[in-house]
Amino acid sequence: MKKRIITGVIFALLIVPITTVPILFNLFQVIMTLFVIIAAIELIRMYEKEKKFDKGIALVIVLLTVASFLSVGGVFSDIQSPGNEFWRNPLEDIRNQLTIVTLIVTIVTFSLLVFSPNFGGADVGKVLTVVNYVALGAASVMILRVLGTKFIVYLLLISTVTDTGAYFFGIKFGRKIFGPKGMAPNISPKKSWEGAIAGTLLATIIASSFALFYGVFFPSTGFLGNFLNSNDNQTILDGFSSLGEESRGIQALILIPVTLIASIVGQIGDLVASKLKRTYDIKDFGSVFPGHGGVLDRFDSIFFVAMFLAAIFLWVSQSAPLVPFSFS
Repeated sequence: MKKRIITGVIFALLIVPITTVPILFNLFQVIMTLFVIIAAIELIRMYEKEKKFDKGIALVIVLLTVASFLSVGGVFSDIQSPGNEFWRNPLEDIRNQLTIVTLIVTIVTFSLLVFSPNFGGADVGKVLTVVNYVALGAASVMILRVLGTKFIVYLLLISTVTDTGAYFFGIKFGRKIFGPKGMAPNISPKKSWEGAIAGTLLATIIASSFALFYGVFFPSTGFLGNFLNSNDNQTILDGFSSLGEESRGIQALILIPVTLIASIVGQIGDLVASKLKRTYDIKDFGSVFPGHGGVLDRFDSIFFVAMFLAAIFLWVSQSAPLVPFSFS
């Protein structure tokens, strides 16, 4: 536990400034690319507990994953630099790239059935799992960062508060209200309904408050406001969508349910990772983070929440666009 807490604190001290300070944006892109490579290798090694991949196939899987992430996340392109005079609406590019990448990945993956004698039908699903899980999860994190620092902070709040609240409330009150069976005894025996509900409620309150009172927490005239809210946005939808021009009450009808569902989705992501580890009889995906495991052990819920939020905000930007278009 001590090692886990120390690692978590160090990780937070490093990742928070990297994800929020504009001058470190390029470093954030590089680190996310490295995480994608490591996460893809972690899943490949997990699958190899059952059947070894040819080295060439393993390399193709990693390359497909990285290429998908770079394309969908728009990494290193001019539009990904907030404040750049050439920065335009990146959402159309993201939608187009997602379509193209999906088609190419599908073609290449199924083609491996023809060009590799050791590549079977079951392996197709494994490749698509690696690409969709890792590349789209990490790309969604990048998309939220591109949309604005406030969206990445919102993501981290939902995931972190859900996990932390569920863990500590589960230790204190787990199985005392809903009985001893637990939430998912066949996947993660230690998880309780009490902890899950408490984590979701706590995350909904804290993250929704951040989303609805963003300008109060980070006024543009304050120290943090200089780089977190230079455009004086009052909510996270302000300056992003025409919905941001509505009253806080109307925005609350949107943001509170989104936050609540995102918290639940994050816990599903955590259980998905646990099910994969239990299926392939591994304790952790890797050992990059002492006390936490590998990249996927640390990002399992974050990737799921990011994919959900990216889908929601891409839809919002299309359904209720801001005119003239701008991000902050």
